[in-house]
Amino acid sequence: MLEKEKKPKILIIEDDHFLANIYVTIFSQKDFEVLTSGTGEDGWKLIEREQPDVVLLDILLPGPMNGLDVLRKIRRNETSMKIPVIILSNCDDDETISEGLRIGAESYFIKAQTTPDDILHSVMTFLN
Repeated sequence: MLEKEKKPKILIIEDDHFLANIYVTIFSQKDFEVLTSGTGEDGWKLIEREQPDVVLLDILLPGPMNGLDVLRKIRRNETSMKIPVIILSNCDDDETISEGLRIGAESYFIKAQTTPDDILHSVMTFLN
């Protein structure tokens, strides 16, 4: 019996439920396994447990762990350090963008300047 091809797994860490649901719909339609989290803490727990193929990460998150904190943990952890992380945030100041890229995000997108198709294309690029 042939093994069924594994669906790529994406974790969306985003506290805006409306926006998160848009991305859940888009990636589900492209046959992704989609996981979501509204906080950095829960997102980090999902990363450790589920080992997603890619993470879509907001910077401004409720609670003590923001997106940059999550990214630091991802890059310092041996089992997650190679997971591609794409930041999608409304933080558009140069310092935050530079910090996100310096820590190790593959891409940094500003929500107001980005379409869901842009994000989909970027994710597909990192998976191929």
